[in-house]
Amino acid sequence: MKSKIIIPVIIAVVILLLWIARIPLADHYYKQGLEYQEQEMYEEAGIYFARAVRVRGGLVDARFGQALSEAALGNHPRAIELYTVITERDSTYAPAWFYRGVSKLSEAHFAYAVRDFTRSLNLDYEPAISYTNRGRAYRELGETGRAMDDFSDAINSDPSYGPAWFERGALKASLEDFEGAVDDYSMAIKYEPDNPEVYRLRGASMASLENFIAAIEDYDRVIDMDAGYEGLYKQRGIFRRRINDFAGAVDDLDRAVQYDPDDAEIYFHRGSALANLGELDRAMEDFSVSIDLDAGNARAWLNRGLGWLRRGESAGAIRDLNESIAIDDTNPQSFYLRGTAKAMSGDYAGSVSDFSRTIALDGNHAMAFFNRGISRGIMGMHEEALSDYNRSLELNPDNPGAYHQRAVSRINLNDMQGGCEDLRTAVEMGVAEAEPMLRMYCREGENIIVR
Repeated sequence: MKSKIIIPVIIAVVILLLWIARIPLADHYYKQGLEYQEQEMYEEAGIYFARAVRVRGGLVDARFGQALSEAALGNHPRAIELYTVITERDSTYAPAWFYRGVSKLSEAHFAYAVRDFTRSLNLDYEPAISYTNRGRAYRELGETGRAMDDFSDAINSDPSYGPAWFERGALKASLEDFEGAVDDYSMAIKYEPDNPEVYRLRGASMASLENFIAAIEDYDRVIDMDAGYEGLYKQRGIFRRRINDFAGAVDDLDRAVQYDPDDAEIYFHRGSALANLGELDRAMEDFSVSIDLDAGNARAWLNRGLGWLRRGESAGAIRDLNESIAIDDTNPQSFYLRGTAKAMSGDYAGSVSDFSRTIALDGNHAMAFFNRGISRGIMGMHEEALSDYNRSLELNPDNPGAYHQRAVSRINLNDMQGGCEDLRTAVEMGVAEAEPMLRMYCREGENIIVR
Protein backbone atom coordinates (compact mmCIF):
# COMPACT_ATOMS: atom_id res chain seq x y z
CA MET A 1 0.00 0.00 0.00
CA LYS A 2 2.82 2.36 0.92
CA SER A 3 4.59 1.69 -2.37
CA LYS A 4 1.45 2.67 -4.25
CA ILE A 5 1.48 6.05 -2.46
CA ILE A 6 5.23 6.64 -2.72
CA ILE A 7 5.46 6.21 -6.50
CA PRO A 8 2.98 9.03 -7.37
CA VAL A 9 4.66 11.25 -4.80
CA ILE A 10 8.05 10.65 -6.35
CA ILE A 11 6.66 11.39 -9.81
CA ALA A 12 5.06 14.58 -8.54
CA VAL A 13 8.32 15.64 -6.90
CA VAL A 14 10.28 14.97 -10.09
CA ILE A 15 7.78 16.96 -12.12
CA LEU A 16 7.98 19.80 -9.60
CA LEU A 17 11.75 19.77 -9.69
CA LEU A 18 11.75 19.80 -13.49
CA TRP A 19 9.24 22.64 -13.49
CA ILE A 20 11.42 24.61 -11.07
CA ALA A 21 14.59 23.75 -13.03
CA ARG A 22 13.15 25.12 -16.27
CA ILE A 23 13.67 28.70 -15.06
CA PRO A 24 17.46 28.57 -14.70
CA LEU A 25 17.70 26.38 -17.82
CA ALA A 26 15.69 28.89 -19.87
CA ASP A 27 17.80 31.71 -18.49
CA HIS A 28 20.94 29.80 -19.46
CA TYR A 29 19.71 29.36 -23.03
CA TYR A 30 18.66 33.00 -23.17
CA LYS A 31 22.04 34.27 -21.97
CA GLN A 32 23.81 31.99 -24.44
CA GLY A 33 21.63 33.43 -27.20
CA LEU A 34 22.59 36.95 -26.15
CA GLU A 35 26.28 36.08 -26.32
CA TYR A 36 25.95 34.73 -29.84
CA GLN A 37 23.87 37.75 -30.84
CA GLU A 38 26.56 40.14 -29.58
CA GLN A 39 29.06 38.23 -31.75
CA GLU A 40 26.68 38.60 -34.73
CA MET A 41 26.33 34.80 -34.88
CA TYR A 42 22.61 35.09 -35.50
CA GLU A 43 21.90 31.53 -36.54
CA GLU A 44 23.38 30.16 -33.32
CA ALA A 45 21.67 32.91 -31.30
CA GLY A 46 18.32 31.99 -32.79
CA ILE A 47 18.78 28.33 -31.84
CA TYR A 48 19.40 29.16 -28.19
CA PHE A 49 16.60 31.73 -27.99
CA ALA A 50 14.25 29.09 -29.44
CA ARG A 51 15.39 26.58 -26.81
CA ALA A 52 14.71 29.14 -24.09
CA VAL A 53 11.19 29.68 -25.49
CA ARG A 54 10.51 25.93 -25.63
CA VAL A 55 11.57 25.51 -22.04
CA ARG A 56 9.77 28.60 -20.81
CA GLY A 57 7.20 29.91 -23.24
CA GLY A 58 6.50 33.03 -21.24
CA LEU A 59 10.03 34.35 -21.55
CA VAL A 60 9.17 37.28 -23.81
CA ASP A 61 12.72 38.59 -24.11
CA ALA A 62 13.87 35.23 -25.49
CA ARG A 63 11.13 35.23 -28.14
CA PHE A 64 12.07 38.82 -28.98
CA GLY A 65 15.73 37.82 -29.30
CA GLN A 66 14.72 34.96 -31.58
CA ALA A 67 12.74 37.38 -33.75
CA LEU A 68 15.69 39.79 -33.96
CA SER A 69 17.97 36.93 -35.00
CA GLU A 70 15.57 35.83 -37.73
CA ALA A 71 15.37 39.41 -39.00
CA ALA A 72 19.17 39.73 -38.97
CA LEU A 73 19.32 36.57 -41.13
CA GLY A 74 16.87 38.17 -43.58
CA ASN A 75 13.99 35.89 -42.60
CA HIS A 76 11.54 38.74 -42.04
CA PRO A 77 8.31 36.74 -42.48
CA ARG A 78 9.33 34.45 -39.59
CA ALA A 79 10.44 37.47 -37.55
CA ILE A 80 7.05 39.12 -38.12
CA GLU A 81 5.30 35.97 -36.84
CA LEU A 82 7.37 36.03 -33.66
CA TYR A 83 6.85 39.77 -33.08
CA THR A 84 3.12 39.23 -33.56
CA VAL A 85 3.03 36.55 -30.85
CA ILE A 86 4.66 39.03 -28.48
CA THR A 87 2.30 41.91 -29.28
CA GLU A 88 -0.72 39.63 -28.92
CA ARG A 89 0.44 38.54 -25.48
CA ASP A 90 1.63 41.96 -24.35
CA SER A 91 0.40 44.94 -26.35
CA THR A 92 2.64 47.28 -24.35
CA TYR A 93 5.88 45.59 -25.41
CA ALA A 94 6.99 48.56 -27.53
CA PRO A 95 10.17 47.09 -29.09
CA ALA A 96 8.11 44.34 -30.73
CA TRP A 97 5.90 46.91 -32.46
CA PHE A 98 8.92 48.90 -33.62
CA TYR A 99 10.93 45.97 -34.95
CA ARG A 100 7.91 44.39 -36.56
CA GLY A 101 7.58 47.69 -38.40
CA VAL A 102 11.21 47.40 -39.47
CA SER A 103 10.64 43.91 -40.84
CA LYS A 104 7.47 44.99 -42.62
CA LEU A 105 9.41 47.89 -44.13
CA SER A 106 11.98 45.38 -45.38
CA GLU A 107 9.18 43.28 -46.88
CA ALA A 108 7.70 46.37 -48.60
CA HIS A 109 4.52 46.20 -46.48
CA PHE A 110 4.67 49.97 -46.08
CA ALA A 111 1.13 50.69 -44.87
CA TYR A 112 1.45 48.01 -42.17
CA ALA A 113 4.86 49.38 -41.22
CA VAL A 114 3.29 52.81 -40.69
CA ARG A 115 0.79 51.28 -38.28
CA ASP A 116 3.48 49.52 -36.27
CA PHE A 117 5.70 52.59 -36.02
CA THR A 118 2.66 54.61 -34.94
CA ARG A 119 2.09 52.08 -32.12
CA SER A 120 5.73 52.33 -31.06
CA LEU A 121 5.41 56.14 -31.03
CA ASN A 122 2.24 55.91 -28.96
CA LEU A 123 4.26 53.85 -26.49
CA ASP A 124 7.01 56.52 -26.62
CA TYR A 125 9.57 54.05 -27.91
CA GLU A 126 12.69 55.77 -29.30
CA PRO A 127 10.78 58.69 -30.86
CA ALA A 128 13.59 59.88 -33.16
CA ILE A 129 14.12 56.40 -34.58
CA SER A 130 10.42 55.62 -34.79
CA TYR A 131 9.63 58.88 -36.58
CA THR A 132 12.51 58.31 -39.00
CA ASN A 133 11.37 54.82 -39.91
CA ARG A 134 7.76 55.84 -40.24
CA GLY A 135 8.94 58.65 -42.50
CA ARG A 136 10.69 56.08 -44.68
CA ALA A 137 7.47 54.09 -44.95
CA TYR A 138 5.45 57.20 -45.83
CA ARG A 139 8.03 58.11 -48.49
CA GLU A 140 7.68 54.67 -50.07
CA LEU A 141 3.91 55.17 -50.09
CA GLY A 142 4.41 58.43 -51.97
CA GLU A 143 3.19 60.52 -49.05
CA THR A 144 6.10 62.95 -49.16
CA GLY A 145 4.44 65.57 -46.99
CA ARG A 146 3.92 63.14 -44.13
CA ALA A 147 7.40 61.74 -44.63
CA MET A 148 8.90 65.24 -44.41
CA ASP A 149 6.91 65.94 -41.25
CA ASP A 150 8.13 62.71 -39.65
CA PHE A 151 11.78 63.37 -40.46
CA SER A 152 11.40 66.88 -39.03
CA ASP A 153 9.71 65.49 -35.90
CA ALA A 154 12.58 63.04 -35.52
CA ILE A 155 15.06 65.91 -35.68
CA ASN A 156 13.05 67.93 -33.17
CA SER A 157 12.95 64.91 -30.89
CA ASP A 158 16.70 64.38 -31.11
CA PRO A 159 18.70 66.96 -33.11
CA SER A 160 21.80 64.76 -32.88
CA TYR A 161 20.18 61.78 -34.63
CA GLY A 162 22.10 61.75 -37.89
CA PRO A 163 19.89 59.33 -39.87
CA ALA A 164 16.92 61.71 -39.59
CA TRP A 165 18.96 64.53 -41.17
CA PHE A 166 20.16 62.07 -43.81
CA GLU A 167 16.67 60.88 -44.72
CA ARG A 168 15.24 64.38 -44.85
CA GLY A 169 18.15 65.43 -47.06
CA ALA A 170 17.49 62.53 -49.41
CA LEU A 171 13.80 63.40 -49.58
CA LYS A 172 14.59 67.05 -50.33
CA ALA A 173 16.97 65.96 -53.09
CA SER A 174 14.25 63.79 -54.63
CA LEU A 175 12.04 66.91 -54.65
CA GLU A 176 14.89 68.85 -56.32
CA ASP A 177 15.43 71.07 -53.29
CA PHE A 178 19.16 70.58 -53.60
CA GLU A 179 20.16 73.51 -51.40
CA GLY A 180 17.98 72.18 -48.59
CA ALA A 181 19.37 68.71 -49.18
CA VAL A 182 22.95 69.97 -48.88
CA ASP A 183 22.11 71.66 -45.58
CA ASP A 184 20.59 68.47 -44.16
CA TYR A 185 23.40 66.26 -45.43
CA SER A 186 25.88 68.62 -43.77
CA MET A 187 24.08 68.18 -40.45
CA ALA A 188 24.08 64.40 -40.95
CA ILE A 189 27.84 64.56 -41.50
CA LYS A 190 28.21 66.54 -38.29
CA TYR A 191 26.73 63.64 -36.34
CA GLU A 192 27.88 60.76 -38.57
CA PRO A 193 31.22 61.87 -40.01
CA ASP A 194 32.24 58.35 -40.99
CA ASN A 195 29.22 57.56 -43.17
CA PRO A 196 30.45 57.50 -46.80
CA GLU A 197 26.93 57.49 -48.25
CA VAL A 198 26.09 60.91 -46.89
CA TYR A 199 29.20 62.40 -48.54
CA ARG A 200 28.27 60.72 -51.80
CA LEU A 201 24.74 62.08 -51.77
CA ARG A 202 25.82 65.54 -50.71
CA GLY A 203 28.29 65.48 -53.58
CA ALA A 204 25.49 64.52 -55.96
CA SER A 205 23.36 67.43 -54.72
CA MET A 206 26.32 69.77 -55.07
CA ALA A 207 26.69 68.60 -58.66
CA SER A 208 23.00 69.27 -59.29
CA LEU A 209 23.69 72.83 -58.10
CA GLU A 210 26.65 72.84 -60.54
CA ASN A 211 29.03 73.29 -57.65
CA PHE A 212 31.38 70.71 -59.08
CA ILE A 213 34.37 71.71 -56.96
CA ALA A 214 32.43 70.95 -53.77
CA ALA A 215 31.08 67.75 -55.34
CA ILE A 216 34.62 66.61 -56.12
CA GLU A 217 35.69 67.32 -52.53
CA ASP A 218 32.89 65.09 -51.21
CA TYR A 219 33.74 62.33 -53.66
CA ASP A 220 37.40 62.65 -52.66
CA ARG A 221 36.34 61.94 -49.08
CA VAL A 222 34.34 58.86 -50.06
CA ILE A 223 37.14 57.47 -52.21
CA ASP A 224 39.68 58.11 -49.45
CA MET A 225 37.47 56.05 -47.11
CA ASP A 226 38.04 53.10 -49.47
CA ALA A 227 34.38 52.22 -48.96
CA GLY A 228 33.94 50.22 -52.16
CA TYR A 229 32.55 53.09 -54.22
CA GLU A 230 34.50 52.37 -57.40
CA GLY A 231 31.74 53.93 -59.48
CA LEU A 232 32.64 57.33 -58.07
CA TYR A 233 35.75 57.51 -60.25
CA LYS A 234 33.43 57.86 -63.23
CA GLN A 235 31.35 60.58 -61.63
CA ARG A 236 34.37 62.45 -60.29
CA GLY A 237 35.93 62.27 -63.73
CA ILE A 238 32.80 63.78 -65.27
CA PHE A 239 32.80 66.56 -62.69
CA ARG A 240 36.47 67.28 -63.34
CA ARG A 241 35.73 67.58 -67.03
CA ARG A 242 33.01 70.09 -66.21
CA ILE A 243 35.53 72.34 -64.40
CA ASN A 244 38.02 71.93 -67.29
CA ASP A 245 40.39 69.72 -65.28
CA PHE A 246 40.79 67.50 -68.32
CA ALA A 247 43.94 65.73 -67.17
CA GLY A 248 42.30 64.88 -63.84
CA ALA A 249 39.21 63.71 -65.70
CA VAL A 250 41.26 61.35 -67.84
CA ASP A 251 43.00 59.92 -64.76
CA ASP A 252 39.67 59.21 -63.05
CA LEU A 253 38.06 57.79 -66.17
CA ASP A 254 41.10 55.54 -66.73
CA ARG A 255 40.39 54.10 -63.29
CA ALA A 256 36.67 53.89 -64.00
CA VAL A 257 37.12 51.87 -67.17
CA GLN A 258 39.13 49.29 -65.22
CA TYR A 259 36.10 48.62 -63.04
CA ASP A 260 33.55 48.71 -65.85
CA PRO A 261 35.08 48.24 -69.33
CA ASP A 262 31.64 47.98 -70.96
CA ASP A 263 30.30 51.36 -69.85
CA ALA A 264 29.87 53.43 -73.01
CA GLU A 265 29.50 56.65 -71.05
CA ILE A 266 32.99 56.36 -69.57
CA TYR A 267 34.56 56.24 -73.05
CA PHE A 268 32.40 59.16 -74.17
CA HIS A 269 33.49 61.43 -71.33
CA ARG A 270 37.13 60.34 -71.52
CA GLY A 271 37.06 61.02 -75.25
CA SER A 272 35.69 64.51 -74.60
CA ALA A 273 38.44 65.22 -72.06
CA LEU A 274 41.13 63.89 -74.40
CA ALA A 275 39.81 66.06 -77.23
CA ASN A 276 40.13 69.11 -75.00
CA LEU A 277 43.72 68.08 -74.23
CA GLY A 278 44.42 67.99 -77.97
CA GLU A 279 44.81 64.20 -78.02
CA LEU A 280 42.47 63.84 -80.97
CA ASP A 281 43.48 60.33 -82.05
CA ARG A 282 42.84 58.84 -78.60
CA ALA A 283 39.62 60.84 -78.35
CA MET A 284 38.37 59.44 -81.64
CA GLU A 285 39.17 55.91 -80.46
CA ASP A 286 37.14 56.47 -77.30
CA PHE A 287 34.18 57.90 -79.22
CA SER A 288 34.29 54.87 -81.50
CA VAL A 289 34.25 52.45 -78.56
CA SER A 290 31.42 54.43 -76.98
CA ILE A 291 29.41 54.14 -80.22
CA ASP A 292 30.15 50.41 -80.49
CA LEU A 293 28.79 49.92 -76.96
CA ASP A 294 25.85 52.29 -77.32
CA ALA A 295 24.96 53.32 -80.86
CA GLY A 296 22.01 55.30 -79.54
CA ASN A 297 24.12 58.01 -77.91
CA ALA A 298 23.65 61.02 -80.20
CA ARG A 299 26.36 62.97 -78.38
CA ALA A 300 28.98 60.34 -79.14
CA TRP A 301 28.21 60.55 -82.87
CA LEU A 302 28.27 64.35 -82.61
CA ASN A 303 31.63 64.44 -80.85
CA ARG A 304 33.22 62.00 -83.27
CA GLY A 305 31.79 64.11 -86.10
CA LEU A 306 33.50 67.13 -84.55
CA GLY A 307 36.70 65.10 -84.45
CA TRP A 308 36.44 64.43 -88.18
CA LEU A 309 35.92 68.16 -88.72
CA ARG A 310 39.06 68.97 -86.75
CA ARG A 311 40.92 66.54 -88.96
CA GLY A 312 39.53 68.31 -92.01
CA GLU A 313 37.60 65.20 -93.11
CA SER A 314 34.19 66.61 -93.99
CA ALA A 315 32.78 63.35 -95.41
CA GLY A 316 33.38 61.48 -92.14
CA ALA A 317 31.93 64.40 -90.20
CA ILE A 318 28.76 64.44 -92.29
CA ARG A 319 28.27 60.68 -91.89
CA ASP A 320 28.53 60.86 -88.10
CA LEU A 321 26.43 64.00 -87.81
CA ASN A 322 23.73 62.37 -89.94
CA GLU A 323 23.59 59.59 -87.32
CA SER A 324 23.49 62.10 -84.48
CA ILE A 325 20.60 63.97 -86.08
CA ALA A 326 18.71 60.75 -86.83
CA ILE A 327 18.78 59.97 -83.10
CA ASP A 328 18.15 63.51 -81.85
CA ASP A 329 17.00 66.25 -84.21
CA THR A 330 16.57 68.81 -81.43
CA ASN A 331 20.24 69.63 -80.85
CA PRO A 332 21.22 72.81 -82.73
CA GLN A 333 24.90 71.97 -82.49
CA SER A 334 24.50 68.86 -84.66
CA PHE A 335 23.01 70.93 -87.49
CA TYR A 336 25.61 73.66 -87.00
CA LEU A 337 28.51 71.23 -87.28
CA ARG A 338 26.98 69.45 -90.25
CA GLY A 339 26.44 72.82 -91.91
CA THR A 340 30.11 73.58 -91.33
CA ALA A 341 31.13 70.22 -92.82
CA LYS A 342 28.92 70.80 -95.87
CA ALA A 343 30.46 74.22 -96.40
CA MET A 344 33.92 72.64 -96.19
CA SER A 345 32.89 70.16 -98.89
CA GLY A 346 31.54 72.95 -101.16
CA ASP A 347 27.87 72.19 -100.57
CA TYR A 348 26.92 75.78 -99.72
CA ALA A 349 23.19 75.35 -100.30
CA GLY A 350 23.22 72.36 -97.95
CA SER A 351 25.18 74.36 -95.38
CA VAL A 352 22.66 77.23 -95.56
CA SER A 353 19.86 74.73 -94.91
CA ASP A 354 21.64 73.29 -91.86
CA PHE A 355 22.55 76.71 -90.45
CA SER A 356 18.90 77.70 -90.87
CA ARG A 357 17.87 74.58 -88.89
CA THR A 358 20.37 75.60 -86.22
CA ILE A 359 18.86 79.07 -85.99
CA ALA A 360 15.34 77.66 -85.85
CA LEU A 361 16.37 75.67 -82.78
CA ASP A 362 18.53 78.41 -81.25
CA GLY A 363 17.74 81.92 -82.40
CA ASN A 364 20.76 83.32 -80.55
CA HIS A 365 23.40 81.14 -82.20
CA ALA A 366 25.73 83.89 -83.37
CA MET A 367 28.09 81.58 -85.26
CA ALA A 368 25.24 80.00 -87.22
CA PHE A 369 24.22 83.45 -88.48
CA PHE A 370 27.87 84.24 -89.25
CA ASN A 371 28.55 81.04 -91.17
CA ARG A 372 25.25 81.18 -93.00
CA GLY A 373 26.26 84.65 -94.07
CA ILE A 374 29.56 83.33 -95.46
CA SER A 375 27.81 80.57 -97.44
CA ARG A 376 25.23 83.02 -98.77
CA GLY A 377 27.98 85.43 -99.70
CA ILE A 378 29.83 82.74 -101.63
CA MET A 379 26.55 81.98 -103.42
CA GLY A 380 26.26 85.69 -104.34
CA MET A 381 23.32 86.29 -101.98
CA HIS A 382 24.88 89.40 -100.43
CA GLU A 383 21.72 91.06 -99.17
CA GLU A 384 20.80 87.90 -97.23
CA ALA A 385 24.42 87.56 -96.12
CA LEU A 386 24.43 91.17 -94.89
CA SER A 387 21.33 90.47 -92.79
CA ASP A 388 23.05 87.44 -91.26
CA TYR A 389 26.21 89.39 -90.42
CA ASN A 390 24.17 92.14 -88.81
CA ARG A 391 22.39 89.64 -86.58
CA SER A 392 25.62 87.84 -85.79
CA LEU A 393 27.22 91.09 -84.65
CA GLU A 394 24.20 92.01 -82.56
CA LEU A 395 24.70 88.75 -80.70
CA ASN A 396 28.51 88.92 -80.61
CA PRO A 397 30.05 92.31 -81.46
CA ASP A 398 33.53 90.98 -80.64
CA ASN A 399 33.80 88.71 -83.71
CA PRO A 400 36.36 90.41 -86.01
CA GLY A 401 35.63 87.95 -88.82
CA ALA A 402 32.05 89.17 -89.00
CA TYR A 403 33.21 92.75 -89.73
CA HIS A 404 35.54 91.45 -92.40
CA GLN A 405 32.88 89.33 -94.10
CA ARG A 406 30.25 92.05 -93.80
CA ALA A 407 32.65 94.39 -95.52
CA VAL A 408 32.83 91.96 -98.46
CA SER A 409 29.06 91.90 -98.83
CA ARG A 410 28.76 95.68 -98.42
CA ILE A 411 31.34 96.29 -101.12
CA ASN A 412 29.57 93.82 -103.40
CA LEU A 413 26.38 95.80 -102.79
CA ASN A 414 28.30 99.04 -103.61
CA ASP A 415 28.14 100.30 -100.04
CA MET A 416 31.79 101.40 -100.15
CA GLN A 417 31.61 103.63 -97.08
CA GLY A 418 30.07 100.90 -94.93
CA GLY A 419 32.46 98.33 -96.36
CA CYS A 420 35.48 100.47 -95.58
CA GLU A 421 34.28 101.16 -92.03
CA ASP A 422 33.99 97.40 -91.48
CA LEU A 423 37.41 96.75 -92.99
CA ARG A 424 38.96 99.38 -90.76
CA THR A 425 37.32 97.77 -87.70
CA ALA A 426 38.48 94.31 -88.79
CA VAL A 427 42.07 95.54 -89.20
CA GLU A 428 41.96 97.22 -85.79
CA MET A 429 40.75 93.91 -84.32
CA GLY A 430 43.69 92.05 -85.87
CA VAL A 431 42.30 90.55 -89.09
CA ALA A 432 45.38 90.56 -91.32
CA GLU A 433 43.39 89.39 -94.36
CA ALA A 434 41.40 92.64 -94.27
CA GLU A 435 44.45 94.86 -94.87
CA PRO A 436 44.84 94.18 -98.65
CA MET A 437 41.15 94.89 -99.20
CA LEU A 438 41.43 98.08 -97.17
CA ARG A 439 44.28 99.26 -99.39
CA MET A 440 42.49 98.19 -102.57
CA TYR A 441 39.00 99.56 -102.01
CA CYS A 442 39.29 102.34 -99.53
CA ARG A 443 41.52 105.04 -101.12
CA GLU A 444 40.72 108.69 -101.59
CA GLY A 445 43.40 109.74 -104.01
CA GLU A 446 46.54 108.51 -102.37
CA ASN A 447 45.05 108.26 -98.84
CA ILE A 448 43.67 105.08 -97.32
CA ILE A 449 40.39 105.79 -95.55
CA VAL A 450 41.57 104.80 -92.07
CA ARG A 451 41.55 106.72 -88.86
